[in-house]
Amino acid sequence: MRIWIWLSLILLSGCAAIPPQRLTSPSETAAEVGTGWWYAAFEFTWPQDQPPAWHRDVMIAHRIIAPVVQAYRSQIRYWRVHRRAARDGAGHRFSFIFYAAPETARAIYAAIDSDPDLAAWRGLIHRVQFDDPSKITRPDVEDTSDPAWPKLIQQTWPAYIMGVSQMWLELVIRLAEELDPETLEEGPYRKVQEALDALWAANASHAFLHHLNAIYAYQPFWTRY
Repeated sequence: MRIWIWLSLILLSGCAAIPPQRLTSPSETAAEVGTGWWYAAFEFTWPQDQPPAWHRDVMIAHRIIAPVVQAYRSQIRYWRVHRRAARDGAGHRFSFIFYAAPETARAIYAAIDSDPDLAAWRGLIHRVQFDDPSKITRPDVEDTSDPAWPKLIQQTWPAYIMGVSQMWLELVIRLAEELDPETLEEGPYRKVQEALDALWAANASHAFLHHLNAIYAYQPFWTRY
């Protein structure tokens, strides 16, 4: 009996001595792990007298980005999508942003550049921009976060926005399942964007914002668009 008590005390003390581990290591840099942030940006034609054609983001996400994420997910530490449209020179742009090794960036860029769907949509896309994979210019995890945020938020935000992007892309994929798999037409993707709009309008306050607020213990906060 004494032996069992003694062994139990050793095991308990051993467990107590193991500190909790971080889920991520924000302090890691490219110098240590050879990774960095990379952009693949798609700039769309946007006539002055028309609203943004948001469905084109969905087309790129479904036909070009989703296969890339599936093929290279094990080599990407963080990833996200970014959508924007403003009359400021950059215009309407959809970006796929990921944190990985340069060789992964090179492979992803080659896959995107050689995608036949991209070639078919050249009339809709004003320009496609890739970073230079021969040099890492954004080595730290926080390098694409808003520099106005606290450092801790900058370092942990990539994990948050990756989850948001993953859900959005999964919604796109599922809503697009009804499409003709060979279609390159814009009409069906307009319907996908409309369905996304409806899902957000009806569910954002509870499924998205309420539960996010709950994680942070329902504390008051300032909000702006």
